[in-house]
Amino acid sequence: MAAVQTRRKRRLGQFLNALRKRAGKTEVDYHALTRKTQSTLSRMENGYISPSWTELGALLGLYGASDAERREAEALWEDAKQDSTRLANAAAYTPEARTYARQEADATEVLTIEMIVIPGLLQTSAYAAAVRTAGRRFLDPAVPVDQAVAALASRRRRLPGLRLHAIIDEAALHRSVGGRAVMADQLAHLLEMARMPNITIQVIPFGAGAYGTMSGGGATALKFDAGDPSAVYLEYAGGGKWVDNPADVEKYLLHFDDMAADVALSPKESASLIRKLATALKET
Repeated sequence: MAAVQTRRKRRLGQFLNALRKRAGKTEVDYHALTRKTQSTLSRMENGYISPSWTELGALLGLYGASDAERREAEALWEDAKQDSTRLANAAAYTPEARTYARQEADATEVLTIEMIVIPGLLQTSAYAAAVRTAGRRFLDPAVPVDQAVAALASRRRRLPGLRLHAIIDEAALHRSVGGRAVMADQLAHLLEMARMPNITIQVIPFGAGAYGTMSGGGATALKFDAGDPSAVYLEYAGGGKWVDNPADVEKYLLHFDDMAADVALSPKESASLIRKLATALKET
């Protein structure tokens, strides 16, 4: 399995990198101590791999780490061991989505804007299955729909401990994904989720007119603890792209705030609209 960069391993790597540079040690010194290559050092310091416990101790000695620095490095190493590098039903993800799911597992807050579908973390299983089936031309045909739905369900288990703010275009509420019964259940599920204290759902009404992200696909910002910078994931059919340039991420976060404050309906108004649409589906 290819090494995967994660935030927790990167925190450890950055800490060791800072210690190495402060001590004036180079790749040559690292090789002399470990007999490993410059490439291995680079992968470790960039968060793709972690040192063994023995190697960590040797590096801290080489870098002249203080007792406090040793304790911090050991805590970071223990934290990196708990990294969410294993995903339930990992084969159900595209490579880009797999990276996103791992990052989402470390996030403390998710801010998402969706134009045409209900955000994944708020989808029912039947709705998710219908979306997956419709997108089969862009996805691995060897992955059965139920496996993809199970992968999404494993992500939803984090919801009780995650702050989620979703802004959804009204068009996504009118689109009858999976048929009327599936869509009615989906809207009812949104109302149920909106009652959770850590989840905020707002709707962009048709009357709002044009807004900044309407010409693209779904966009999601992830926020993290421990001083890690936020990142934005832009999703499109069959893949996605990360935006981690601080200036561009800040633009998205400001845009999200503008949308929530000035464009979307309030959470209460949004719930009223969703309830109205759900009732209409059940009555016809």
